[in-house]
Amino acid sequence: MNIIKVKDYDELSQKSFEVIKETLENNDEPSINTTTGASYDGTFELLVEAINNDDLKINHSIFTNLDEYISDRDKKFTVYTYMHKKFYDLIKSKPKFIGLMDGSVSNIHKEIDRYNEILTKYPRDLQIVGLGTNAHLAANEPGTDFDSRLFLADSDESTIQSTMKYQGLTREEAPTQMLTMGLADIMEAKHILVASSGERKAQAVKDTLEGPITEDVPASILQKHPNVTFIMDEAAASLLTKNY
Repeated sequence: MNIIKVKDYDELSQKSFEVIKETLENNDEPSINTTTGASYDGTFELLVEAINNDDLKINHSIFTNLDEYISDRDKKFTVYTYMHKKFYDLIKSKPKFIGLMDGSVSNIHKEIDRYNEILTKYPRDLQIVGLGTNAHLAANEPGTDFDSRLFLADSDESTIQSTMKYQGLTREEAPTQMLTMGLADIMEAKHILVASSGERKAQAVKDTLEGPITEDVPASILQKHPNVTFIMDEAAASLLTKNY
């Protein structure tokens, strides 16, 4: 595992951007599966700037996403809204294919089948994930089987609270379920990028990197992957005992 410690969020965003840039530049048809949220807000800003300045080519790429809330697509908290407002609607050149899940459909099983076909067609060169405060990856909460595949997941209360804080939602407004790629899906990527920022992520970082590999800590499965880049700022790394 390539562990990179940086000073602050700005450096974390820059390092994450560099990993994505390298993937886009070194593959004929790069397939990138990404997440959303605070850990990557700065990274998306850098991507938009580079693409619009013609410093980065994206029209040969495949972009897909990890998960989606069970909700109407136009809600402000959906992955669909995030990806359009912070990325797709801002760039002058688009990926050759964009794959997003739809959590508003009435037939969830059919949507899972549809998206599984996309994941099969476009094996991931880079899998981008965030780290939850309880060490979840995507919506794979503690206790999820390491063999999990794309499924409908119930969110833990800590995850719901994080969504409320990030999106400015009341408890009644907050979504409680997600369609999510499973841990086995995530582990199939050639390269996995994890970015983690802030003191609130410190325990999850420690458990992920220094704890045992256990389904109680979903992200601990990353210890088994041959090519992970794990970027953290000083606050997120504050509880680590080993010298990385």
